[in-house]
Amino acid sequence: MSKTSNKELAELIATQMANYFKEGEINSENIIKNNLDFKGIESFQDLEIILKIHFVLSEEVVSFLEKLPERVRRIKTESEHDEKIRRGQVRGRIDWKKTLNQQNRNKDSSIFVCKNPSKNYDVPENLVLKKLLSIIYPVLDKELKKPIEKDYKWLCNLKGQENLINHLKNIYQKNVHINRIMKPEKYQITNRNISICESSRKELYQETAKLMNRYNKLMEGKYTKDEYRDLIEELLNQTLILPGETHKLFELYALFGILKKRKIELGQKFELKKIELGSEEIAFFKEKNGNREIKVYHDSTGSKRINLFINLKDIEGKNPQNEVLKKYKEAVTTYSKLNEELLENKNSSFYSGRPDILIEEYKNKKLEKVVIGEVKYTDNKSTFRKGLKELVEYLYFSRENNKYLLDEKKMEGILIVDKKDYLGNDKINKDKGYPFKLKIYDTEDLK
Repeated sequence: MSKTSNKELAELIATQMANYFKEGEINSENIIKNNLDFKGIESFQDLEIILKIHFVLSEEVVSFLEKLPERVRRIKTESEHDEKIRRGQVRGRIDWKKTLNQQNRNKDSSIFVCKNPSKNYDVPENLVLKKLLSIIYPVLDKELKKPIEKDYKWLCNLKGQENLINHLKNIYQKNVHINRIMKPEKYQITNRNISICESSRKELYQETAKLMNRYNKLMEGKYTKDEYRDLIEELLNQTLILPGETHKLFELYALFGILKKRKIELGQKFELKKIELGSEEIAFFKEKNGNREIKVYHDSTGSKRINLFINLKDIEGKNPQNEVLKKYKEAVTTYSKLNEELLENKNSSFYSGRPDILIEEYKNKKLEKVVIGEVKYTDNKSTFRKGLKELVEYLYFSRENNKYLLDEKKMEGILIVDKKDYLGNDKINKDKGYPFKLKIYDTEDLK
């Protein structure tokens, strides 16, 4: 039996992948249709920001930005005439009727009422345009800053568009015409504003209105409406990001599968955070009374309370009685010295671990239980064996305040593989009398 395909894995977690912004590629398959769970989308902590990012990544927005530098030179204005009363000087066109009235009223022939022509930029079309730019610019400048610096593959619509981003920055911050439009925080966009914008003869404003309408619908969150669901599906089919390597996608499938099981146990859902470069926990659960808290990490050493690093200094002067263990210690120490001499790379690690899944459970802010998961995208017995070894090492070597967790806390190990047909049911998830609970799942178990 072959391994579970990339497409099938993606379909199974299509909803949760909407908050994935690490390295990867834009989904090339139409996997969103019939696979989007809107109750799952509601569990995102940063849903508004997540939808904004996908909105900005869409082909329509990128195309709009490409045309903006040229179009913004010809934005609409309305002519106005400001009236000013001046004494002893004339600036602008004199309104003689009002001037004579003022002179007679004040008995002062040096008074003149002058009209000065000016341009009004605060027309409805421009208000909508500036509002749209105020939505797009912060996403590019802040939310997408690191991905752009790292040149992620999923930025395909923005590839080679460094000038586009710089142009937008200059337009939004320095363009003389845009700067004369009122700041977005000082006004509210109405449906009438958008309707006027939509009816404009200029394509700039027609497209602005179209994108503004689309954005507003995205932010409404009316999941029961077919129109809204279609809009989300269309957007994510364009912009959903998947890890480029299937084993990374399988790790996320395993993680979300474990969360689904825990959700059933807790009777409440986890809140999902953005999965991005430098992110801390990617999911968390907190009871309303605040007594219980669960933090979930992926491909991480967890919070600062958990230590999965053992320094060579920690074993100095401690000579094992067993000859084999003594030789192992000498081998690790010698390797560290050679590594530093030959490669000038100082490695003082006796052991260092980074689990695929790490779950920390707290009660009254005290660490109560730790769950560690190792994930292997495999149906192979030897790879299963390797994963089991790594998992057991994590469980035995993890510490808090220099105390081994296995001696102090409840510990649970989870090994997830794609297929485990070589294991008999009588051997799986049984209490074997070890100092930790061991659970073994495959793809089918987590569906």
